[in-house]
Amino acid sequence: MTNEQTITQHLEELRGRLWIVVLSFFTFSLLGYWQSGFLLDYFSISAGPFVFLTPAGAFLARMKIAVFSGLFLSLPVIFFEVWRFVASGLTARERGALRWLFPLFLLLFMTGVFLAIALVIPAAFRFLLNFQTETIRPMITVDAYLSFALFTSLAFGVVFEFPLVIFALGKMGIVSHGQLAHRRRMIYLGILVAAAVLTPGPDIFSMLILALPTVALFEVSLLLLRADKA
Repeated sequence: MTNEQTITQHLEELRGRLWIVVLSFFTFSLLGYWQSGFLLDYFSISAGPFVFLTPAGAFLARMKIAVFSGLFLSLPVIFFEVWRFVASGLTARERGALRWLFPLFLLLFMTGVFLAIALVIPAAFRFLLNFQTETIRPMITVDAYLSFALFTSLAFGVVFEFPLVIFALGKMGIVSHGQLAHRRRMIYLGILVAAAVLTPGPDIFSMLILALPTVALFEVSLLLLRADKA
């Protein structure tokens, strides 16, 4: 078998897996669009009735939900297809390490997104809307709410990878439990700065709802590193 044939086979395999990913995304996007009315009703429980400022505003809101649903629900398929494609080029040891790494990475990300959508974002909006008065009344656009919700949920998904990243760095010998524990205060400060940058809006509550879980996950990371070295 020539190198040209091998490359052609890999390209054919890649094209087949890409079609599976595209089909999965399209299918779940349709499902997301079908359920977009239910999701908007759920979001409005904490934020109140939404308004839209352009003729296409309501339709675009549904499309935004559809696209995000397609991406989020397709993640297991995407990760599985990526794993199947790269596994053939790995050693047995590398496959053994990544066999648990990929599912755990996916689980942590989806857990962060789910908790943000189900708990954190509604609680944040209920808290923030308590500051309204007789002269300051909210008029929340559906686009503004979805932008806040999608950005926050993605940020939570990324943040929930923190223990896995720290543990992987520890396994590679780049960091140690002692080093991280010694720099705990500096890391806390970095988390606060990152949360201030990642969360939309200037309010401190939005920052804290991202920073506090990150600090808790950092402590979990330290426990994992100490247990691994025990």
